[in-house]
Amino acid sequence: MRIVLLVAAAILLSCNRAPKEPVFPESIPPGWTRSAVHTLNAAQFPKVVRDSGIQKAWEAEYHTTDGAVAVADVYAVQSNTQGLDLVQRWRPERNNAQFYTDHFLLNVAWQGAKHDELASLVRSLPKLVEGP
Repeated sequence: MRIVLLVAAAILLSCNRAPKEPVFPESIPPGWTRSAVHTLNAAQFPKVVRDSGIQKAWEAEYHTTDGAVAVADVYAVQSNTQGLDLVQRWRPERNNAQFYTDHFLLNVAWQGAKHDELASLVRSLPKLVEGP
């Protein structure tokens, strides 16, 4: 009986774990520099995210010296399955891409980015926000 109670307690604790904080590097090669990071209010979440029950999100802004801007909205997901589901239900938009990791759903929107610098950012950012 004690083993059953211990297993049940472990399951309950793992379900209610606090969301992991994303890591936003100060720079991402070949020339992206982070300028701002702040938390997002749930009222700012897209409807598809609000309806999923996600409660924590952050936004980071990156710039290049030639004027390109990328804004990464990062939402704390409960599982990578939830992240996959949200990526599949997200409505496509121009200059915008979604990715998911074990702990986060990322929506990256950009303006004025060259193909090579953008490719580097969107390839690197999902791995980097997970942290070590």
